[in-house]
This record gives sequence, structure tokens and C-alpha cells, in this order.
Amino acid sequence: MAARTLRRRALVAALAVAWLLSACGVELADSADTLLGSGDGAGGDGEVVGSDIAPATTSVPPTTASPPVDVEVIGDDGSDLNKVAANAVADIEGFWATVYPEIYGEDYRPVSGGFYAIDSGTDPSGLPCAPSDLDAVLYNAYYCPPDDAVAWDQESLFPDLASQFGDFAIAVVLAHEWGHAIQTRADVNESTVITELQADCFAGAWVNHVRTDDDARFDISIEDLDLALAGILSLEDAPGSLATDPNAHGSGFDRVGAFQEGYEETVERCARYTDGDPVPYQFPFSDNDLATGGDLPFTETDGVEGIDTSAFTSLELYWTDQFPEISGGAEWEPLKPAAAFSADDPPTCNGKEVTQFRLFFCVADHYVGFDAAGTMPDAYEFGDFAVGVLFGTQYGLAVQDQLGDEAPYEITATLRGDCYAGSWAAAILPEQVDQTELPYELLLSPGDLDEAVAVLLSFRSDSDRERQGPGFERVKAFRVGVVQGADDCAGLLAPG
Repeated sequence: MAARTLRRRALVAALAVAWLLSACGVELADSADTLLGSGDGAGGDGEVVGSDIAPATTSVPPTTASPPVDVEVIGDDGSDLNKVAANAVADIEGFWATVYPEIYGEDYRPVSGGFYAIDSGTDPSGLPCAPSDLDAVLYNAYYCPPDDAVAWDQESLFPDLASQFGDFAIAVVLAHEWGHAIQTRADVNESTVITELQADCFAGAWVNHVRTDDDARFDISIEDLDLALAGILSLEDAPGSLATDPNAHGSGFDRVGAFQEGYEETVERCARYTDGDPVPYQFPFSDNDLATGGDLPFTETDGVEGIDTSAFTSLELYWTDQFPEISGGAEWEPLKPAAAFSADDPPTCNGKEVTQFRLFFCVADHYVGFDAAGTMPDAYEFGDFAVGVLFGTQYGLAVQDQLGDEAPYEITATLRGDCYAGSWAAAILPEQVDQTELPYELLLSPGDLDEAVAVLLSFRSDSDRERQGPGFERVKAFRVGVVQGADDCAGLLAPG
């Protein structure tokens, strides 16, 4: 069977849409109410669990201190964002003064070459590393090892990041650049992609300090943490890039994963990064991708099957194969055909109309329902596999139902469903599949894992976070499924 591949779309624009449009946020289906047997007010007696549409919101994390007087920003235009940057500089330096000796066994040397805010009027000859062309450093932030200095674009990069992902995103960018300063001090000599991922990991460790230490100069919420991840995701390598490229920084999946490792496992884990650990998830476009564009339509178009049907075919094949492995030999009970519907013509579950949910798993009638007129086409703006992974999460809920896995909390059931979706994604990665046969019919293309991360992280409402947990946790659970497989999903628990 010919490969049907999935390809990335523009993530930055899609992320902005998901955060800013009140009509796009979707509460993803989960099964905690069903598995616990408590009613959720739809479909009758907890027999359906699903998603309503609610506004997605952003927040701007306040800095909790005035800009430190001992941090001079050369070229400062007086903007509030440079005040955020100065606070970040002070906090990051204080963090490393404490942590560096614990990890590397010697005192931390503060960055000594200065901090530079640049714009289109800056003389490049006076900048760190003296770039010959100002355009090479505009819309960028960088650390210059010979000068031991940090510079950032105050005119475009920082305002754009702040408008899309909140003010704290620029602090995260600076924390990444400090990662390179740490590597210089610790004489880290690894491939470019590993040093970049390690810098993301270091940034994650610093953000954990911000979230947990009372003396941090920032006060951020879990929503701000989701936004910070979205900002990192937007800085991914172009799909099809290879980890061996001398300029590689990692895919979005890689970069978000490294940040989360630092946040969860501290600087000690980051310091162990070396070539081969972690392994980047980057691969080239196949010949078929190049010939076809590697993109499935949302629904059948010109004889090409859409993701709205092919994902379900693939998921059925995968769980028919995989379920006996995780259930002790029990066979998979196929789901009934998925129900595509519009909001003005809802399906029924257990004899009752499902009116408030846009994506759900009906336990009583054993099928997945999805809004094919609005919600799923909106998700498709992230890319075709964004839609696929949302369907995969619903199958993850069906897996729990068939296992009899009664998760103690709704958030726990959601995370396990995300993890099972990740295990399916791993099974259709090119390195896992005999591409002459395609046992699960679909084959991921470069950027598809990034699409999955984007939609789980950002296609969310405030009530989603209350019922199902933050995007940060959902992305982490999905990654467990990709990296570790389905066997580890049932053990996931809600944080805290």
C-alpha cells in the first residue's frame, strides 16, 4: 500500500490562533467520569465524556521586583520588555551562582562582557562577536563566547515573542542563552544539536526555580508555563532538517522535551546531555513526501483519503495489534465507526443527544464523535497530525475502558489517554515501520510530532486545565508514550 504521510503546517500562526480566538479552544474528551461511574451531565449517567468549546486565554506574568540597578543594558530603548530582560538577567545569574558549584564543583563566574539590546539602528561593530552584517543578528538572541556577552533584538524579536507568548517568554529565551554561557564555563564539547537541547534543558531547570522558589524575581502561573513551551515550540528547526546539520537546534518535539526534562529533573540531568543522549527526533522527507507534498487533506479530496478517516483506520490496526500486549492477551474490541457531526445536528450516546461536546468517546455505544464542521477543521490549522493525535487521545480513553483501568482522577485518565496516543505515534515513525508494507497504513512525516505537541499544548481552554490538567502535563504524557511506549502509560498519575 502506498504511504500516506502527514506533514507539518505553519505552527507559529496556528499557535497564535489557538491562544487568541475564543471560538477555537476545545476541551478534549476524557474518560475519568465514565471510568469512575459518576455522571457528567451529558449523554446520561456518565456514558459520554467530551469537549465543549470555551475561550483560550493568555496571561502576562508580572515581574516581582524593579529592574536591578547593577544590570546595565547597553542600547536600552527604555521599554518594559528590557526591564523584564534585566530582571531575568539578575535572576538567572543568581540561580547559577547557587547551582553551578553543586553540579560542576567550582564557583560560577558571572557573565562579564555585558548585555546588549539591539535594533535596526545599532552599529554592528560594537556588538558582541562584532557581526559584519546587522541582519545576521536582528530577530535573534545570542551568546558570544569570546566576549562572554549576551545580546537580543529589542525591536522585533522580543516584542513579537511577548505578544504571542507572554512577557515571560523573553526570560526563557535569555535562560537558553545562559545555557551556552554555562557550556563555555564547563567546557562542554558536543554536537550543535545537543548543546542547543542542553541549553533548553538548562532553561527548564531555571523555570522550575522560578515556579518553586519564593526569592525568584518572577511570579508565573501554569498558564504562563504553557505559553513558555509554546514559545519554545515556535523556534523549532524546519521539518526535514537533520540533527547532523551544523546549525541544528532540534525539532519542536525535541526542544520541548529537553525543556521539560530540565524542569522535572533539574540541572543534574541537563549536565549529562551528550551525543546520543537524548536522541533527537529528526528525519528527512521521504521520496513519497517530496512527490506528494506529504500532506493528507482533512477530508477526502480528489480521491485522496482524509485524516478524518485514515487516522481511525490506523488506530484500529494499531490497537488490534498492541492491545493484547498490554492487556495480558485480551483481544481488542473494535470501536464502531466514528461519527462526524456538526453542532446543529449532534449525535446520540446511550439514546441522548450530545449537545455540548465537540470531541468525545461514547462508552455506551463504543464510538468516537467529532465536530467535523468547526472544531476539527480548526485543529487542522496546526497540521493534519494534530487532528490525528486528537483522535488518538480518544482511542486512549477507549483503551482504558477496555482495560478496566479506573483512573482515580479525571486528569489522570486524560494523561493516560495522551500517552496511549503517543505510543501510536511512535509506531508510525519512519524508523519503526517497514515502509514497503505500512502495517498501520500511516507514516509520520517531519514535523508531525511537533503538530501533536502544538495541539495538545495550545488548543485548550481555561476549563480544560481545570478538568484535564495543564498543557505542560499533557505534552509530557504524550512524550512518555512516544519514547517509552504503551506499557508505561497505565502508571501515569496526575501531578501533585
